Amino acid sequence: MKRNVFSLIVGLLLLVIFFLLLCVFQVRETEVAVVTTFGKPTKPITEAGAYGKWPWPIQRVYKFDKRIQNFETPLTQGLTSDSFALLTSVYAGWRITDPAAFFPKFASSYQPIAEAERQLGRLLGNAMTAIVGKHALSDVVSPTDNGTNFVQIENQIFAAVQSEVRSQNYGLDLEFLGFKKIQLPDNVTQSVFERMQSERKVLADKSTFEGEAEAQKIHSEVDRKAADML
Repeated sequence: MKRNVFSLIVGLLLLVIFFLLLCVFQVRETEVAVVTTFGKPTKPITEAGAYGKWPWPIQRVYKFDKRIQNFETPLTQGLTSDSFALLTSVYAGWRITDPAAFFPKFASSYQPIAEAERQLGRLLGNAMTAIVGKHALSDVVSPTDNGTNFVQIENQIFAAVQSEVRSQNYGLDLEFLGFKKIQLPDNVTQSVFERMQSERKVLADKSTFEGEAEAQKIHSEVDRKAADML
């Protein structure tokens, strides 16, 4: 009799554990999740904790990493407003903000994070080409220390991509963005160097002329004072 009671208790415990495994799930601090009902997202979860659900195939849980994801774009070639070819690459950080919106856009892929970064890469490439095309080469490469507009260009690219991902409801946000690499194609490097040398020469000639003019002024003043004394 006691053996039957013990077996019944063990059986009930196993049944409870099996039920919990089917109907309870946990979301960690580093995760967001979305619960789908018959394949459609019905319950986004952005806070850590234990939650209940109906067993599969009624409901299913998809979890995503909510930490900031970092990636870099490949070199993208574009033309500046003064028709110089320029190769640019940026680094960016992004994170999932709305799992219910993120799920239908990217979860059909076996690697949703990688698929989201591919889409972001396309948007960043288009934004870099468009915004670099509004600036002269001197905004990026300048012979003076304060002639570049790096921060302004980065902010314009950031704003353009952020606006696009929100208007398309991708369920994610950019966190930061900056230039990783800027370089000139080999076929235009020499012409750019020659232009920079020409600009430097203009500045040098200007300084030389101003110096000679100041020296002539000093000599004239000295000669005048000497004549007065004599």
